[in-house]
Amino acid sequence: MYYGQGNFCDQRCMYNWFETFGEQAINHFGRTTEAKHLTEQNAWVKDYDWRGGADTSHRYYTVNKISQEQRPLTEEQYRDNDYTLNERG
Repeated sequence: MYYGQGNFCDQRCMYNWFETFGEQAINHFGRTTEAKHLTEQNAWVKDYDWRGGADTSHRYYTVNKISQEQRPLTEEQYRDNDYTLNERG
């Protein structure tokens, strides 16, 4: 299960599902009717650098997709769905 956040075995399966249920899913969750305006205040997303060495760990951070500023996160902050921005004190 590598596709669709672990819900589909391959791309063919994922595309078959979307062909059958995509319209219903979009109707259920809502259609975007207005463009979203990205500002420096709402452009923060969580990301990480994957590091595969036995003596290294992933580097977690938030990045501003407009200014490219990065702020470090702990793994717990990265995995916390309620955590949004590492505010400076």
